[in-house]
Amino acid sequence: MHDKMLWFNEKIQYIFHANIVEWDMEKASLSVCERYNLLPKEEIIRMKSLPKLEREKAMGMHQRGNKEFSNQLLSGIREVRRKFLEANELDESNILSLHNDAIIFNSRKEIISNIDGINFHHDNTWDAYIRYGRAEIFYKIDELGNGSLEFKNVGQDKIQEHTFGLNRYLTKVIDYIENYDINILKYMKKFQKQYLQDKLPEYYYSAFTKIGDFKTSNLEFFALIANIVVQEVNSWKL
Repeated sequence: MHDKMLWFNEKIQYIFHANIVEWDMEKASLSVCERYNLLPKEEIIRMKSLPKLEREKAMGMHQRGNKEFSNQLLSGIREVRRKFLEANELDESNILSLHNDAIIFNSRKEIISNIDGINFHHDNTWDAYIRYGRAEIFYKIDELGNGSLEFKNVGQDKIQEHTFGLNRYLTKVIDYIENYDINILKYMKKFQKQYLQDKLPEYYYSAFTKIGDFKTSNLEFFALIANIVVQEVNSWKL
């Protein structure tokens, strides 16, 4: 886990009724360079004064031009991230995934956010999570009580393509689960029957997260969701 820049917890494919949070390292590359003296102080001062996009471009140029520097930078990010995990007692029982300098985990504890002078900040909070391959699906309830989804590792074109199809279906499924609503079984049965009989709008049949055959490409995904629903319902004390 600690040696990976991108890591998914194979032990946690889904979780509901949770407090899933994302914490990011502030100005990760520049902060690590300053902490471990990877660049001259004058260059760090100069880069701090740059707008974000220009700063990222400058850092990218340093990395492309110096492989040793690039390796030291990535190693430094992983080390600071490891210290954050250890300081907050985070491990495979509650970490969902690691994304470079960002950590996604399930916890309600107060977080130690300063590690060796490098700050981490709270970026997102969600109530539920499902992972399909590398695609991560996050669910949250807004102030009006409406559920909505966010995705990671799914192309923006796919997200837009499924706005009125699988996005709506997943939101409905997770709504039922979050509310311990047994009517989810009727909904799943009706939906799957309509899907197989080609009675749903065409946008429901577009492949989710990958290119595949029309209609059949989503059956694996629906099988996963059905299995999750069955396991969740069986765990409820009705």
